[in-house]
Amino acid sequence: QRIVMLGGSVAPTEAGGRLSGRLPALSFAASAALAAAAGLALLVLLLRRPGPFRLLRRSHIGSRAGAKKATVGAGAGAGAAAAVGPAAAAAAAATPGPTGKRGGPQQPKRDKGADRLEWWQRLNEVKPALVIPELRPWAGSPLALGEAPKAHKDVVALAQDRLTRGRDWLVRDSDYGPTPTHSNIKAQVNPALVRAVRAALGEEGLAKYLATDPRRVVLLLDTPRYGTLRHLVDAWPALRCCQQVVIPQADLGHYFEMMRGGEFYPGVRAQRLDHWLCANAGLGLRCPLAFLDFECRLAGALSARLCPAADVMRYFRFGYPAEPASVLALTVGLEEPAVTPEAVDAFVRWEAALNGYKADLVETWKYRMVTLLYIVRRE
Repeated sequence: QRIVMLGGSVAPTEAGGRLSGRLPALSFAASAALAAAAGLALLVLLLRRPGPFRLLRRSHIGSRAGAKKATVGAGAGAGAAAAVGPAAAAAAAATPGPTGKRGGPQQPKRDKGADRLEWWQRLNEVKPALVIPELRPWAGSPLALGEAPKAHKDVVALAQDRLTRGRDWLVRDSDYGPTPTHSNIKAQVNPALVRAVRAALGEEGLAKYLATDPRRVVLLLDTPRYGTLRHLVDAWPALRCCQQVVIPQADLGHYFEMMRGGEFYPGVRAQRLDHWLCANAGLGLRCPLAFLDFECRLAGALSARLCPAADVMRYFRFGYPAEPASVLALTVGLEEPAVTPEAVDAFVRWEAALNGYKADLVETWKYRMVTLLYIVRRE
């Protein structure tokens, strides 16, 4: 039935005439209330039916939800939590922040570079103290040797001065390239080492000599190419896998390259030579062969507190040369205070004599650097 409302009164249609006929006693107010209820029921019926009315209802509800979201978003972005009410403010506070912690402040970003530097500084505190020991007591007397040569005085004074300068970092990058420019000289030096060892040790041979005492060690400064060790292994194959062949290696790149190879198994140490000499001075180690193949001049590098002259002094003063005879080879650059092979030789021989050894020069190779080969005997 359709009921049309006109100006607050009800005008019944033909179908609605019967309704008004059945209710003649209704007052005007009751009729108006009944008409309003009927109109509301009709509106509910139309909204539930499919068609444009229902689409209109959905569009109206969607527009209200969009307005609410816009209001909440504006309040969160501009700090207007009061405009959206306490509930919206609480929801915004519970939203995870940039750190992923609910309601917590943003954590400060870690400075990984600073952390790495701090770790490196702590690591460099784990090292032996560098010292140059006093002269070892022996039956003779340094005073009986006469006046020290000027080369020895100058080099010792410089070594003592360098002991307090610079910073002895644990590691140091090597100056060697893939193929050193003086590799042809090393090809002459390495066979000469083998000949000198045989002359000093006799027919016993180096491998058997090491096997008789675990404190006997071969001390080498070698590269991942194992140029020197290769010649020793050719002469004494047992040295291929021998931890008594000690190779201090301060270049970590070279160290790990030597570790990953499977051709040789020597006692490679991730350590500077000066640190190794000081750390093991009290173990009674003795070297039948030492090849101190340095890359720098005898005075060394001031910034790194690296001084080959000081290492030669440590080698003799700590008593590393084996007795009764041993072999020592030394490679250094020719610069002040030792600019000639003769000056370097004078320093080495005098330092050996001060500690009760006699260093006999066997052979010399001079290029932009110099290599000196000695047989050292206890006097």
